[in-house]
Amino acid sequence: MQRRAAGFTLLEMIVVLVIAALIIGIGAGAVAQLTEDHVLRKVAHDAEGVFMQAVTRTLATTQPQVVNLEALAQGARLSVRRAGTEEFISAEGQRLFLRPGGLCEPLTLRWQQDTAWISATLDPLTGGFAETEENL
Repeated sequence: MQRRAAGFTLLEMIVVLVIAALIIGIGAGAVAQLTEDHVLRKVAHDAEGVFMQAVTRTLATTQPQVVNLEALAQGARLSVRRAGTEEFISAEGQRLFLRPGGLCEPLTLRWQQDTAWISATLDPLTGGFAETEENL
């Protein structure tokens, strides 16, 4: 009587490798999507910091400040909706002027990469974002 050697067959090993490859592929796709979402959120967060610093400098120095909106894109496509308008236009060449003792113009910024986007409405008093909206 011949005993069968203990171990796995080649077919069993191939099945395990295929299942592992599927799990890794699904996980990699999910991580890539999370990374893209995180990039847009980070860009918006960085822009909020720039606005808040500019408002603080304006109040502390009583000197007007200018924020170059185009520089806030950081690799994403940035568009701006100014007060009283309905459509977003490219931020290219646009600036926001902050004057001491006065309010800045309310505006909404939208950063977009592919089909994902995040928009944030600037609070003129604090320089922070009053509300945000996402399509990630």
